[in-house]
Amino acid sequence: MINKPHKVARVLEDGAQLGHLNRMLKQQRALLEQTRKILPAPLNEHCLHARIDSDRLILHTDSPAWSTALRFHAPRIIAGLKSLAPNLKKVDVRIIIEQEVRPATGRRGSLPGKTAALIRELADGLEDAALRTAFKRLGRASREDETR
Repeated sequence: MINKPHKVARVLEDGAQLGHLNRMLKQQRALLEQTRKILPAPLNEHCLHARIDSDRLILHTDSPAWSTALRFHAPRIIAGLKSLAPNLKKVDVRIIIEQEVRPATGRRGSLPGKTAALIRELADGLEDAALRTAFKRLGRASREDETR
């Protein structure tokens, strides 16, 4: 006899680990909703996730500017969530940076060809060996290969 596959909703509620994770997610969503109600618009839209870790509320936002605004409202948030989390003492704010926005890894940048050439020329006139080496290395960061 072939067993029918279980419905995902049933596995989420009945499975020990998945059920626990599902309950935690529901609690975090409720906490986020309560936190957003405390915050003024448009700040509330930039509060993306909320969770409690011991006596800390950890909020996630999408930019440093909104992070500063959330920190400013920390006392108001703590007071507003007192009934839900009576031991809450601190608010930590973390920034979620989308993958496309993250700085590229690898080579840092490059200089215009003329600038790189001037830096290399300057390096040749330096007496300090360490400084000369550093300037020569900087002078190799040219966009145009013909000036190297």
